[in-house]
Amino acid sequence: GGLEENGWANPCGLEKARPTVDEWQNQFDQEILDAARQTRVPSQLMKLIFAQESQFWPGAAMDAKIQEFGLGRLTELGADTVLLWNYAFYSQFCPLVLAESTCEYGYSYLDDEDQAMLRGALTLSVNADCSTCPSGIDLSGIDFSIRLFAQTLLANCEQTGYLVNKVTRSSPGVAASYEDLWRFTLVNYHAGPGCLEEALNATRTKREAYTWNNVSKYMAPGCITAVDYVNQIVKMGDVFIQPTP
Repeated sequence: GGLEENGWANPCGLEKARPTVDEWQNQFDQEILDAARQTRVPSQLMKLIFAQESQFWPGAAMDAKIQEFGLGRLTELGADTVLLWNYAFYSQFCPLVLAESTCEYGYSYLDDEDQAMLRGALTLSVNADCSTCPSGIDLSGIDFSIRLFAQTLLANCEQTGYLVNKVTRSSPGVAASYEDLWRFTLVNYHAGPGCLEEALNATRTKREAYTWNNVSKYMAPGCITAVDYVNQIVKMGDVFIQPTP
């Protein structure tokens, strides 16, 4: 009696499922913390993004336009960012797919076919779908998936820092606060660098400080979902993101 006619859980069903839900969403905590300590990406931030992106379900999400994989919903565009902006990760991953001599000069020097091969290999590496596994999910590679997501956030940090420096002519830490730089990074992750750069440029034109409240006002109509995305993640946290000890 825990389900409505459409298959959704009713209040009784939600109450009965709560212990299992809590167990599921907390089972990745150690892997998240380990990845955070290795990369200095805040562990709380990663978990909040997983909650927002996938509700902690690492199976693939596919529609007619886009395919997304893993707890953080990695796409080909996301794979492109981490391979282009995180050279340390690229230099380790590329030789696993292509010849070492091909990888030597960096992702941007690869031809289109090799870049596409790398992106495809990277996105599929976090696909946890498994028709023969319990619940249709294989969790054996979850540690790599979480570490890859941390590296993806580092890549977005790098790209965000580049854009902030380009627009403000100041180092990112001087131009904006630690918390707002993470908000800008989430915009870059969710909506792409074009949305972030346009909003930063508009803030500069208005001669306003590079705070989230100011920059978010100037998101283009096609980028406005990024504002809701960032605000929702921040809202889910009791306190905003702190560095992992």
